[in-house]
Amino acid sequence: MAKADCPSAPASAKDGYAVVWSDLENASQDRPVRLKVCGTSVAGGGSQMTVASGTAIKIMTGARIPDGADAVIAEECTCEKDGWVSCLRDSRRNIIERGHDVAAGELVASRGQVLTPARTGLLTAGGISVVRAHPRPRVGVLATGDELVSPGEPLKAGQLYASNLVTLISWLKHFRMEAEIAIVGDEAGALAKAAQSMLERVDVLLTSGGAWKSDRDLTIRVLQDMGGQVVFHRVRMGPGKAIALILLNNKTVFCLPGGPPSNEMAFLQIALPGLFHLAGRPPVPFESAEATLTKTLTGQKDWTQFFYAAMGQSNERWFVSPVELKSRLQSQANANALIKIPEGIEQLEEQQQIQVQVLWRS
Repeated sequence: MAKADCPSAPASAKDGYAVVWSDLENASQDRPVRLKVCGTSVAGGGSQMTVASGTAIKIMTGARIPDGADAVIAEECTCEKDGWVSCLRDSRRNIIERGHDVAAGELVASRGQVLTPARTGLLTAGGISVVRAHPRPRVGVLATGDELVSPGEPLKAGQLYASNLVTLISWLKHFRMEAEIAIVGDEAGALAKAAQSMLERVDVLLTSGGAWKSDRDLTIRVLQDMGGQVVFHRVRMGPGKAIALILLNNKTVFCLPGGPPSNEMAFLQIALPGLFHLAGRPPVPFESAEATLTKTLTGQKDWTQFFYAAMGQSNERWFVSPVELKSRLQSQANANALIKIPEGIEQLEEQQQIQVQVLWRS
């Protein structure tokens, strides 16, 4: 709640002259009203002058309205000469009343609102200098796999550039979250050391790869051996079902699968809403929009199925089509939306109106 009124007293909305409004009743272009200028009032000025009928006080924007004045005539409607000002009739009174911008006791920020630059200014105007706020979580991204190579490094046969790592970092930067990254091979000791080091500096750790149950998938086992508590592992969602949530050293760890679509979808649908929650924001990162489906889609009755999609507008209607390119990475890169078929629904029909998760609007 605001602690102070802003402005704290009636103030001028214009550079001009504080006047008695009735003095200008018959003013016109042909018959301007002449008033005696009796002083100047500036913003923050300590002296308080009085305006009487037949007089005016020159006033600056933001200055307190003098006693006796009930209007400010804008400077562009006047002409001052030899201590007198000729006034035309202004269409506005140009006074900002006390508490017009913020009134004491008025709600100026609610839980879950982002502290934008303008909102911090509003809080300050209302006399609030300190607020409790959730900082954006600091995030660590740890990619695992002997085959992974950092972007820009030489690539040998059988190796892959760590594209998942870059995709995740790009999403985090898109939502203005600070992040640090590391790549570690499939060796338990190295993985544990890298995870422990990151957890000392970040609020949330995202691991990429090694989340399945093969002999080479070490991530979850290593984190458990470090004392991690598995909250869940595997969800009824595709792609991305291998995701796990682990609590370790009072920190949150999301273990994401390594396949590119599974990695990104697990992040978008589970890890990213979790990060929003930790930041004190509603856990809904993307808007939902209604669109006409251009092709029949078959889902999975045993889990919720997501499809990368392209959404566009034609004749003021929105249409959405699944992106079905031969490359997983190209399908991801060409999608600006996601289609969801909930568990238990086996099919969405062509021309059906559906709700679409909007990633980008072009």
